[in-house]
Amino acid sequence: MAGTVRRPPQDPPDEALIQRVIGGDDTAFGVLMERYADLVFSVVVGVVRNEDDAADVTQETFLRAYRALPKFRGDSKFSSWLYRIAVNRSLTFLKKRKRRGLTVDIGLGPHIEASALDMRPGSDPEKLVLDSEFRRLVRDAVGELPLKYRAAVTLFYIEERSYKEVARTLGIPMGTLKTHLHRARALLKEILEKRLPPNAGG
Repeated sequence: MAGTVRRPPQDPPDEALIQRVIGGDDTAFGVLMERYADLVFSVVVGVVRNEDDAADVTQETFLRAYRALPKFRGDSKFSSWLYRIAVNRSLTFLKKRKRRGLTVDIGLGPHIEASALDMRPGSDPEKLVLDSEFRRLVRDAVGELPLKYRAAVTLFYIEERSYKEVARTLGIPMGTLKTHLHRARALLKEILEKRLPPNAGG
């Protein structure tokens, strides 16, 4: 179930590595980068939807995090703080790209596709999962969501973060997050119902 993934404790813990970085040990930041690189990339690519761009935004995220680390107060988990930087950099990138009139389209992974399946009553999930055209439609639909909804969908459904962590990462109240997710699902359903052929449910 989304939002319930538990990850084992890290050794050494993030807090110890952060203190080492602040003390001048850059190798400790390298450990943090290695620890979170894949997860940050997953968050970023889910928002910007292009792997090459996501790689650049991921690097910028870690650069920003390194420069801002002395200001990290530990009020939240380091991962939440880092993801918030990743989301902010991703949204900034998209705004700049929109002004340039660029568009892209890549896959977002199985979690969001599975969540979209739940929105179509009467459909046969097994058949639809196997339908590459349906998956393409879902990916396109996610790309049409407002940026604030896309970020919430990426963190909650793709990264499987908890409500609490996603709300903290995005800097919004829990109720607002749930509203965003509810509206995102409604929008996805509306978009998909317009694009799916009448016999898509079998």
